[in-house]
Amino acid sequence: MTERIERQLELPADVEQAWQALIDPDWLALWLADEVEFEPWPGGAARFRLGDAERTGWVEEISPPDSESDEPARLAFWWSDDGDPASRVELTLTPLREGATSIRVVETRPLEVLDLVGLPSPGPRGSSYG
Repeated sequence: MTERIERQLELPADVEQAWQALIDPDWLALWLADEVEFEPWPGGAARFRLGDAERTGWVEEISPPDSESDEPARLAFWWSDDGDPASRVELTLTPLREGATSIRVVETRPLEVLDLVGLPSPGPRGSSYG
């Protein structure tokens, strides 16, 4: 069974500013965690510390805003803390109007099924993650 959390919000920022808040470690530290290390490319490492808790992971997909495309900007990464199964976080940015962007956040936890059947899962460590 897949666990899923989904939220959609309107941000008072254009899509380029909202994108910076998703990929820049200094901006991420303002709203997501106290301390952030984030490599914004596929396969890049990610580490988020909030208080005594730490989540580590890797970037799966990164599609920055493109003014010549109708496709929304998208960032997907995996993260977990010690002892918990990894979850996938996908953030999608869609421009609404000048100075406003929709952000859709979906977090799913499907890796438990992969762990049960012994399939290798993606990640920087090769054959397994989580």
